[in-house]
Amino acid sequence: MNGSAIPAPKNRPIAVGIDLGTTYSLLSYLDSAGRPISLPNSSGDLLTPSAIIVDEDEIVVGREAVKASAYNPACYAECFKRDMGRVAASQPVHGRHVPPEILSAFVLERLKRDAESRLGPVRQAVITVPAYFDEMRRKATQDAGQLAGWEVLDIINEPTAAALTCGWERGLFGMRGTAACDPGERVLVYDLGGGTFDVSLLEITADTFRTLATDGDVRLGGKDFDKAVVDRIAERFLDAHGRDPRSDPQDMAQLWRDAQDIKHALTEHSKTSTVCFHAGIRMKQEITRQEFIQLTAHLLQRTLETSSLVVAQAGLTWAQVDRVMVVGGATRMPMVTEMLRDLIGREPDRSMSADEAVSHGAALYAGMLLGLGSDSQRRCELINVNSHSLGVVGFESSSGRRVNAILIPRNTPIPTERTKRFTTLEPDQRTVAVPVVEGESERPEFCASLGKCVVRDLPPGLPKGTPVEVTYRYALNGRVSVSARVPTTGQVAEVEIERQRGHINGDLATWRQRLLQPVAAAPSTAVPPPVPNEQEQAAREDVIRQLDSLYCEIGRLGINAALPNRLEAAQKAAQEASEELSRANRARVSAEQRRSEASSPTEAAKLGAEVSKSLLLERQAETNSRFTRLVLGREIASAGLCPRGAEQLLHEAEALRRQLV
Repeated sequence: MNGSAIPAPKNRPIAVGIDLGTTYSLLSYLDSAGRPISLPNSSGDLLTPSAIIVDEDEIVVGREAVKASAYNPACYAECFKRDMGRVAASQPVHGRHVPPEILSAFVLERLKRDAESRLGPVRQAVITVPAYFDEMRRKATQDAGQLAGWEVLDIINEPTAAALTCGWERGLFGMRGTAACDPGERVLVYDLGGGTFDVSLLEITADTFRTLATDGDVRLGGKDFDKAVVDRIAERFLDAHGRDPRSDPQDMAQLWRDAQDIKHALTEHSKTSTVCFHAGIRMKQEITRQEFIQLTAHLLQRTLETSSLVVAQAGLTWAQVDRVMVVGGATRMPMVTEMLRDLIGREPDRSMSADEAVSHGAALYAGMLLGLGSDSQRRCELINVNSHSLGVVGFESSSGRRVNAILIPRNTPIPTERTKRFTTLEPDQRTVAVPVVEGESERPEFCASLGKCVVRDLPPGLPKGTPVEVTYRYALNGRVSVSARVPTTGQVAEVEIERQRGHINGDLATWRQRLLQPVAAAPSTAVPPPVPNEQEQAAREDVIRQLDSLYCEIGRLGINAALPNRLEAAQKAAQEASEELSRANRARVSAEQRRSEASSPTEAAKLGAEVSKSLLLERQAETNSRFTRLVLGREIASAGLCPRGAEQLLHEAEALRRQLV
């Protein structure tokens, strides 16, 4: 679609869509005919690596940053999209903790500068996010766009954007396309990118794109397939020479680049080779495609389970899915196509560009928001669902423990509004505080806190159990608001959940100046203090992991031990989580048994979705159980108690704890 591009429109807004990817980013725009066009960067490349490096006097973004990473890894940053919503990126840059919004803003600034060199001034853009991004990550992405000088028209889910491109390619908007889209076609978008995985099931008609269900994994992508290769090469070297190339930052950076080259080579060839250099030693290694498949089978299985779960959540079977569309650079790996072919019994749709589909869809959506394009395009309606459940924190009357009362379950069509009645905990309660959370667990500590709605100055004398009505509203633009009303008094409090940018502490120019300063010369209050070097940090993290494992085992031994009353809540939580895990395990075994006894492939496919769902629930229960055991174990150790069989564990835990002081 690039060779015959019509110039950008004159005297009207330019509709821009940006696929802000974990590993690569791409900007597209609508030309005068309303067609989405990919815009190469100033280097002539279609894709710009989402990577930055702090050079002597400038922040370098893109391919040049990647090239320099092997020589100066401490000043390099990549994959920071995975850290969106956190206070700082997981790896320091030039000895400083940097918010991921700032790093993403440098990439978005480069895209804006390159676009303006070809199109003239551009200001408004739609930016894509993984469908499974929560509220914090979505707002962080919007912040990054604003920091880079963009007016962010909206945030759109990546699979939805890809589906829009599918509709355009098939003539859905009354423009030149390949074929008419079938009315009511159900399309599953399988989006495996460099750092995230998304799957969405949509129903597409002539004027509506309706999302039926969505799920994903914000920490699963091509980078994880690269890591499997990195570890295999490093472990072979370690076995042969007793030295680990991962211990040297420069050698590690080169390993990552080699692993990516190997992955790409195995897309076309059955085997390839590389040379690992470390500590003055060179070691040639060969990796076959079959070995790569075995190394990454567990990653591919995770995408299969998530995809089957989405189909089940929509109340459908694979036989009722009309089209499986693959996008994202990592879908070029042959085993992705083979897995999907085995799953659905036909070829997945690879007709769209894996790299461009999302960016093109974002540009089409920008055109819709700006009133550009054809009449049918402007009339097109997007109906999304929320990717995470929304609830409030209350107290269970029977046990007194805090629980997440879900008001809007995930995959609910938006906009929506839900109300639920709660009651006050105490007589003469003068204030009602309603904590607002996002997440699937009934335990608030496993959910993301979004804010708090508070009704103050209630009249004196209200009895215990006075009703409080809580209403959740989820708007079409993704904004969340919560209100609490006390019917007996008529008092109401309302809050719109809005994440603040307070932790960023400065605009992009300020952060550029900070990063370019020598670490020793930077004002002590300008940025957080330098962090330990990578070896020290890795050693500390290893101690923490060992300590957590010991606490988990101590907690397991303490689940049924006689403990003082002050540990009753932690012990009860661990007991309940253990019982929940047992139930989830039995449910998974039962689902697998039913699938093995299926009388037809269709029935087996349907039951396969149940197996996937039960596996996911079992993993969630396992995570929950481990966390509660860890908490109980820590409290037991802090209290100086010793359940039967825990003596040696407590001794080892204390020795490790001293290393962290």
